[in-house]
Amino acid sequence: MPSVGPTSRGGPPGRRCRRPTSTRTSSVSAGALSLDGGLTLLEAGGYLLDLDAVVRWARERGARRLLLQAPDGMKAAAVELARRLEPEGFEVVISGGHAWGGCDVAYGEAESLGAEGIVHLGHHGFVGHAGGRVPVLFLPALSAVDPVPVFRRALEEVLAEGRSEVALGVAVQHVHWVGKLEEVASEAGVKLLVGELGGFRGLVVGCNYSSLPGGSAVVVVAGGIFHGLGAALWTGKPTWVADPYLREVKRVDVRRFLAVRLEMLSRAMEARRFAVLVSVKPGQRRLRLAELAARALRRSGREALLVVLDEVTREALENLTGFDAFVNTACPRLAVDDAEAFPAPVVNAGELKYVLKGSLEGYSLRDVFLFDLRGLGA
Repeated sequence: MPSVGPTSRGGPPGRRCRRPTSTRTSSVSAGALSLDGGLTLLEAGGYLLDLDAVVRWARERGARRLLLQAPDGMKAAAVELARRLEPEGFEVVISGGHAWGGCDVAYGEAESLGAEGIVHLGHHGFVGHAGGRVPVLFLPALSAVDPVPVFRRALEEVLAEGRSEVALGVAVQHVHWVGKLEEVASEAGVKLLVGELGGFRGLVVGCNYSSLPGGSAVVVVAGGIFHGLGAALWTGKPTWVADPYLREVKRVDVRRFLAVRLEMLSRAMEARRFAVLVSVKPGQRRLRLAELAARALRRSGREALLVVLDEVTREALENLTGFDAFVNTACPRLAVDDAEAFPAPVVNAGELKYVLKGSLEGYSLRDVFLFDLRGLGA
């Protein structure tokens, strides 16, 4: 079974739930890809988790003590999974920290606790690194919510604008619906273009939209605006979000984000003292890029100091007094979704070339996602 699950920002909105219960099933299809293997439905989050896969994986590796890691929207599922693993003879510890993606695996916590394996819920696989000293299982976590009705409505809006070639993106918890979505699009007279990322058809993740092929529009099946915004920024095409949880269709508007980016860059051009941020998260640790950025800034007559962080928060940054601007080499979405966390202008590595040349000519919102070494002396 593919390793899939909900993203930390793309899952269902928070809500009160009954105490988690489970349903054993030999096949889950609901009009989507049939998934055999004895899944466990955790009603607290509406996810399908394969308990047997965890048990097999851990026993094959002789891993008795396990660290469970999950994004904030899936902590309830992690708690229920822990309750079901302990009777199987495992010692289970739940990570209470954030889990922003496959870039953010809790190796440090696992090693400090003597955990022999990490079960990481909610993301598709490694991002930005190939693994660490503790083995990791990316646990499949599929949404039980049917996205077809809201997807049909999104296609209706796209067709109303005269667009019939549509690129499809899906958050990882909905990848098992891609086949059904293709059928629905065909019935509606839409040519659905489906790419691939990490071995999964249609998959998009917060920092990577390279799976989106051509077409005149994009439809993203995901909870919230997070993935849809990323797709719109990357492709520059009209983008709709089909939200299965809220049952809403939203047209993405990037104008405000473009204005924020241009304003940040303009202010950064006037800055003289820069903090270049380096993350310690295993898939976001780009020390070489940070060093090149600092050298390029120094060559331009500016001051640049490296600052290492785990979680980039406003509180942490406000303690770093004396900087006029920040260069972010960690998660590219920080400058898009969390720009307000920075007490001074923040530019991503792919945008730094505009600061160095003192001009916004040729700027593209796609630069937000690029770890671009051009112009940095690489």
